[in-house]
Amino acid sequence: MLVESCLEMPRKKLVRFFGDIREYPRYSIEEAARYLRIPKSTLQAWTRGQHYHTRYGTERIYYPVIDLADQDFKLLSFYNLAEAHILRSTRDRYVPLRNVRLAIDYVRKVMAPSPHPLLTSEFKTFGKEIFIEHLGKVINATKQGQIAMRQILEEYLQRIDRDLQGMPIQVYPFYSKRLAINIKLSSGKPVVKGTGIMAEILADRRHSGESIPELADDYGLEPIEIEEAIQEFATA
Repeated sequence: MLVESCLEMPRKKLVRFFGDIREYPRYSIEEAARYLRIPKSTLQAWTRGQHYHTRYGTERIYYPVIDLADQDFKLLSFYNLAEAHILRSTRDRYVPLRNVRLAIDYVRKVMAPSPHPLLTSEFKTFGKEIFIEHLGKVINATKQGQIAMRQILEEYLQRIDRDLQGMPIQVYPFYSKRLAINIKLSSGKPVVKGTGIMAEILADRRHSGESIPELADDYGLEPIEIEEAIQEFATA
């Protein structure tokens, strides 16, 4: 007589995610710095703050300007990545971290509460003016300096696609002509703009010996798209 076993094979646990996937921890500091072409030390300062002593022995503490999605493992979310993309504009104008912090705190006070004030549609429309104005006050910028900062910041903001609520859905790294980072494509890895083709895969296949024309034919892209995407990813 056959006896049915009461033992069952363990079932794989089905993991379900809720909420906004753009808030999920996803990128290491090293990875995000590479994608946005920001020095790792700069992104560490933005996400972990700075604590050091000056040559005169004075202690300086600057708190983070980006609230990491995962503080324990030091991981950024897509929203954090977008924040770093925008803050890169202040680095291009050599704005000290302490002044960026003061400007962000001021934006938080005068605008509607948000965990990511730099990403909201309100910031894109008029908040940037508040941000630049306060930066000007804390760094005593000239009028020409404020105009230059406004132009640079606007360029960074324009390289973000937004959803119907005005929040980022896709980022085009500032240095890039061919790449985009979309949280819904290829797990948020850089892809060829307008596709879901991972730049890393193209680079790996090219490194393994496949030619640019072969890859272009395989993916239905122009050779120049393949070549520039690989080059941009390799130099990120």
